[in-house]
Amino acid sequence: MIQKEVAQRICATVGDMNLLAVSVQFYATPKIISYVSKNCFWPAPKIDSAIIKITPRSQTFRPTGGLTSPDKFFKIVKAGFSQPRKQLGGNLSKILKLEKTKVEEWLLKNNIQPTQRAQTLSIEDWKNLTDSL
Repeated sequence: MIQKEVAQRICATVGDMNLLAVSVQFYATPKIISYVSKNCFWPAPKIDSAIIKITPRSQTFRPTGGLTSPDKFFKIVKAGFSQPRKQLGGNLSKILKLEKTKVEEWLLKNNIQPTQRAQTLSIEDWKNLTDSL
């Protein structure tokens, strides 16, 4: 059982992704089982809670084969989320110290627009980026 808002962040879907969600979902599949009202406790806390189930993945392999290196994966993901309100192309270029044109080619090769933001990418998109760098 954890804070409701944290549970929602962990279970985020594409469009609302964040570094915490990507970190958990790389290794496991999270699911909110139930919400628990703050009124169920005495003394009542100031926040509601959620019960989440986190089912570990048997592998972090891509469906097409090949193992995604966690170190490389998280280096790229952290670079992408370094400034969440900024565009992905700029974040990756700046943090990974790569030429902007090379980053744009790399993103387009993976069907990702350089103008997208990190929260719009799925776990599979991040794995594809990692494997193709």
